Formats: sequence, C-alpha cells, structure tokens
Amino acid sequence: MKTKKFINKAQYPGGRIALIEFVKENLVYPQAALKKRIEGKVLIKYEVNEKGIVHNIKIVNGLGHGCDEEAIRLVQLLRYPEVKNRGVKVNTKFKISIQFQLPSSNSVDVNYILVDK
Repeated sequence: MKTKKFINKAQYPGGRIALIEFVKENLVYPQAALKKRIEGKVLIKYEVNEKGIVHNIKIVNGLGHGCDEEAIRLVQLLRYPEVKNRGVKVNTKFKISIQFQLPSSNSVDVNYILVDK
C-alpha cells in the first residue's frame, strides 16, 4: 500500500547539509562579539509560507553582542521554493541553531619587518 502525503511542506533546496553550508558561507562574526570573545549558539524559530517566503522570525535563545541580529540576518537571506498544496496555504515552521565559534588561535601569523640602521 502506498503512503499518501496530504500536505507538502517547505524544504530547503539541497536539504540540511546545504543549509549548514549556506550558514557557514554567509556568517559574519559581529565585531562586538569578537572583542568580548563571545561564543555559543543562537536558537531561532521561523516560518516559511507557501510562496517560500521566510517570516515570523523569533529568537528562542540568544547570545547578544550582535550575534542575535546576525542570526536573524542569515535567516532572512534563506530562500525556499514555492510549495503547491491544491490551493491550501501552508506555513512550515522551522528551528535552526546557528553556531558562533571564534576562529581558532592555534595558528599564529608573524610578520617580520627589516629595519636598516
């Protein structure tokens, strides 16, 4: 017997891995968070309507220092394809956790300047 899908929900093109990659490529670490060495996760919930438009973005757990605003900016950049449901308008709810991790300081860049006396 075939299982029936009554409602089609919005899905990010390329799935979860593509979504993670999008976040990595577009995340801009806020200067205030860099200065105070803030790390952690910002948990956001949002909805996507039948036209693929992201709306109703809310911070569930924030970090402050510009991280919450950056997480909201990233979610606003997300693009979903339209979903057809025989005229029924469906909102799909999502939660995403955006990781803010300082660049590792294991590698040290040293610039030498030669001074003639």
